Amino acid sequence: MPFAAPTENQFKPGARLRHYKGGLYLVVGTCLIEATLGVGVLYKPQQGDKQDATWMRPMSEFQDIIATPDGSIPRFVLISEPE
Repeated sequence: MPFAAPTENQFKPGARLRHYKGGLYLVVGTCLIEATLGVGVLYKPQQGDKQDATWMRPMSEFQDIIATPDGSIPRFVLISEPE
């Protein structure tokens, strides 16, 4: 499957994402952020010593394009759809 920047509809539980720095993450689900009522994405790292932690990031940050020395790239790319 070719890499693609995730869209809001792709943040379903079980989707696997790769961060532009190389980390792998599993989407747990989405949520509402109490302070802003914006949409957030709940996710868990798939490597390292924090695999038991669930993290949250605003949806807008998941869809960010990041400027790197090699050009602009998505913050996260979808590597596998939920099963």
